[in-house]
Amino acid sequence: MTKASELHILLTNDDGHLAPGIRIMQEVLKRRGYRVSMVAPSKQRSATGMTTTMHRGLQLEQFAEGNWHLDAKPADTVLVALRHLLEDDPPDLVLSGINFGPNLGVGLHASGTVGAAITALLHGYPAIAVSAGMLFDEARQTPPVFPSTHKVLEPAAEFTCAVIESLQSPASRSDELLPAGILLNINYPALAREQIKGVVYPEVSGGHMIEPGYRLCEQTAKLIPQYHAGVDPNQPQLQEGDVRAHLEGYITISPVKPRWNPPATETADLLKRLGTAFSEF
Repeated sequence: MTKASELHILLTNDDGHLAPGIRIMQEVLKRRGYRVSMVAPSKQRSATGMTTTMHRGLQLEQFAEGNWHLDAKPADTVLVALRHLLEDDPPDLVLSGINFGPNLGVGLHASGTVGAAITALLHGYPAIAVSAGMLFDEARQTPPVFPSTHKVLEPAAEFTCAVIESLQSPASRSDELLPAGILLNINYPALAREQIKGVVYPEVSGGHMIEPGYRLCEQTAKLIPQYHAGVDPNQPQLQEGDVRAHLEGYITISPVKPRWNPPATETADLLKRLGTAFSEF
């Protein structure tokens, strides 16, 4: 397997190139001996999924050697890196994060952090998405500054390096870091090391950690997006998969394989019913 000093990692996120998560991740990766190229959004681009920018030029700025920020979405940063900046020096791994806040359950569909990783995966590159959790009590503070999340960014980065090193283990049966078509979604809870119960590998839940809502502003007559907890943190047993494990205090690593095609066993009856459509047309 490739040594750390030879592994080239493309680092991106959806919180922007100045976010503490990506800065700490870059510092730790370099400290561990990895070669890192950063291409990240110029500003906060959360909840943009795999959206790409069209119909306008993209402002690209290099702010240090091997470091760029792009006035676009997370998926754009990956594509610009792979198809332009690093075309002659492609990465061995694409790492998206550390996101400030968890990406679990149904939230994966909207996540810009996960969207960047999927974009890399669909273009043939192994990818890992990394997120740090938040405490609901800290979300209710004014202003919400999430001190516990800040405290775990470096441990989360160190843990991610341990994951990468395990993927490079000589005991691996493959020369590939990850199986084709599979990415890893890592969520590190906002807890001290001694409070973390361990590491588990759950399926992605069908539930929501955060639920959207809307409030009508009487002055402007516009709808104001609002977000609230979609779970009771004191009753994790009511949840499933990665959401439950995260609420229980585990680091979660979920292998994810984005595919459009459901198993044939789940669609047999549907296709049988659709088979009459043409005769009834």
